[in-house]
Amino acid sequence: MNDHYGTLGVKRSATPAEIKKAFRALALKHHPDRNPGDKAAEEKFKAVASAWKVLSDPEGRRAYDAAMAGGGTPGRGARGSAGSGGSPPFGDDDEMSIDEILRRFGGIFEGGQGAEFHRSRSAARPGRDAEVELELPFATAALGGSVSVSLAGAVPCTTCGGHGTTADQPECPTCHGSGQVSAQPRDKGRFFTVSRPCPTCHGTGLDPAKVCPECRGEGTVERTRSLRIKVPEGSEDGSVLRLAGLGEAGRGGGPPGDLLAHLRVSPDPVFRREGHDIHSDVAVPMAIAALGGKAPVATLRGRVNLAVPAGTSSGVLLKLRGRGILGGDHIVRVMVTVPATLTPRQRELMVEMQETVA
Repeated sequence: MNDHYGTLGVKRSATPAEIKKAFRALALKHHPDRNPGDKAAEEKFKAVASAWKVLSDPEGRRAYDAAMAGGGTPGRGARGSAGSGGSPPFGDDDEMSIDEILRRFGGIFEGGQGAEFHRSRSAARPGRDAEVELELPFATAALGGSVSVSLAGAVPCTTCGGHGTTADQPECPTCHGSGQVSAQPRDKGRFFTVSRPCPTCHGTGLDPAKVCPECRGEGTVERTRSLRIKVPEGSEDGSVLRLAGLGEAGRGGGPPGDLLAHLRVSPDPVFRREGHDIHSDVAVPMAIAALGGKAPVATLRGRVNLAVPAGTSSGVLLKLRGRGILGGDHIVRVMVTVPATLTPRQRELMVEMQETVA
């Protein structure tokens, strides 16, 4: 026989309030919604519910205590025997499904109101992910910014607020809001639960006569919406931004999907990117290259004066620290320019310099 007191972690002398508190804490801890895909947590949740089912019923608890004191077995007890055609005495053989547990005991959870809590879980469907392709200017991708997009898809219905109904008592009269109907056939002395979608509401848990006329009970409608998407600094061409909760609205109270933004960065006529560094060319007059001086340079963060050392040749790379992306640098390639025409005095000086060098 299962030790229901041990399962809940309480003493045999525990009061009903202590038992309820222990059950609620453990049920919340091992709740399937908090542990998706965790079979161990699901089994623990079932065991906790089975213990609560017995110990929360005064008659069932007295029978269970008597059986435990007398060394009873699961097939015997004050509430009948497994062979009598009645319910199993202490819940050990009653393999309730998760949905059946939530239907029976959902009201004990704060924020979960019995059948309504169960309906939202059984009928809820997550929203689909939305996708959009964003054409970004080079500077927006490099430095970050925001862009506006228009998306067509499911949004919460404004008529019913996404609930699928505006009625005060919208539960389906057949399944009482659970979205499922259950039966407990018996096979070889064991009871098991068989659940299927409710034939009246088709699993929504809503009374078909009370569904919202705008969304027909779905809680969503198709609309085009405008979004402002924040682009982080350093975004690269071909990367994908996943924006949680900005996809299509969920059905039946389910969570929204995500928005996947595929980035396409337009090339820039001046700047080139290599990792976090920005590269560009700057034309430097021959005199400044020879004698040294300042040359104005356009960067992503504004114009600056580049210090050109004396004797700089064409093709030399000069670095502007911190002027790139995310702390990177701006690398400037010097392109020395020669005047197309010379004044008589300039020509005279050039000839004199040539003779000196020779």
